[in-house]
Amino acid sequence: MDKLLECAKAFEQLLDKKYHIVIGRKGKSVDFELEFEHTDFHHLAGLHKLKDLNISKENREKAFWDILSGNIHLSDIKESAFFSKIEKRMKTLIYLESILDDNRTIFKYNKNITYSLIQADYLLSTPYQNTDIYTFISLKEDYNHYFCRSFFPKDNTDYTRGQPTYTLLLKEKITISTGEKEILYDRLTPLNNLSTLSKAPESKNIPAAEPKENQ
Repeated sequence: MDKLLECAKAFEQLLDKKYHIVIGRKGKSVDFELEFEHTDFHHLAGLHKLKDLNISKENREKAFWDILSGNIHLSDIKESAFFSKIEKRMKTLIYLESILDDNRTIFKYNKNITYSLIQADYLLSTPYQNTDIYTFISLKEDYNHYFCRSFFPKDNTDYTRGQPTYTLLLKEKITISTGEKEILYDRLTPLNNLSTLSKAPESKNIPAAEPKENQ
């Protein structure tokens, strides 16, 4: 399957999902939901970086549906002189849902600590073979939920350095259309505490990481 189409189809599966996450630090907890919209795919796939192609500037939702409908192919975006900047992240974007399911480490993110231009509220860092995958999440200005702003393998910059670490207390994956809930992690339910704390998180079967890239 066309790699770009494969990424879009994998992301499409998340449109009917949301994550309910509870984290804690110094006796205080934070409760939020992470949701997904068609327009999020554009930035996560790095299409905004292809500055010499129209897809970097056109309507983000339209671009997403054009990919799904077969009007835009991987061969089309490979024509960009900037394609090498996004090629590696696309190979991991296919596994975004598995990476989010597996994540245990969450940081409160302050871009000034790492002198970064990334605007985000939290940073999820997920082990990925010999590196980590960074998922930056932000609060939607006009909605009461968070979204994935950026996603890429760790490069020479350690974006977790100096960032306050939160303890994951609860993570549920909810199918929006049915309301079905899947408990991915739970330290809040007393009956689950012993088993949850006594074993290390299991790693998902995710392929080996590619060489690193930025943002």
